[in-house]
Order: sequence, then C-alpha cells, then structure tokens
Amino acid sequence: MSASDALREFISPLLDGWKIQLGRWVDGAKTDRFAVIRPAGGAPAELVRRPKFSLMLIGALNEPAQTAQTAADAIVEAMRASSGTLVFLQPGEPVFWATDDGRPVFEIAVSAITN
Repeated sequence: MSASDALREFISPLLDGWKIQLGRWVDGAKTDRFAVIRPAGGAPAELVRRPKFSLMLIGALNEPAQTAQTAADAIVEAMRASSGTLVFLQPGEPVFWATDDGRPVFEIAVSAITN
C-alpha cells in the first residue's frame, strides 16, 4: 500500500460525505465537498521513506467556511492521536484560502514516515 493510499484510508472515515481525490482537484457539482491529496515529494531513504503531501479540503459553494475548518481540525487532531497504518503523520497548521467562486478551502501540509 502506498503512503497516499494509507493517508486516504486514514482520512476517509473523518470525511463522511466528502469526495476524496488523489493528485488534482476535478470539480463537480458546486454543492459537493472535496478532499484532494496531492503528493509534494519528500526524501527517500534506504528503508524509510518520508513522503510529503498537501491535503486540500474544498467546501461547497455558499457553505460556511467553518464546515471545512471543522473537518481540517478533526484531521489534524486525528493525526496527532494516531498515524493509522503509517508509521508517523505530522500535520501542519491548516491554511485558509478561497476558490475563484468563493468556496472555502483549508490546506494542510502533511509529512509522513513509512517503511
């Protein structure tokens, strides 16, 4: 199982009703919420890998930003408590920005350690 697959399995139970995508955001209905896991590189090593990811949580149009923020906070707290099948997950502070049409986005930098 790849680190991105393990990350997807880790966040899926926390994001009921969100569409999870890997690599890039493919927009759908403006009423959908999206979670996008984007690999951001990381240092490989002989036995241990240290992949990095960007996790974007994109809320629905006209939805309060607090919905995406609540999801981001839940993911950060879950990562601090457990790393699931990965050896270690370290989330960064969620950063807010908005899409061109005003949908709220919270982006989280995630560092992982796998073996």
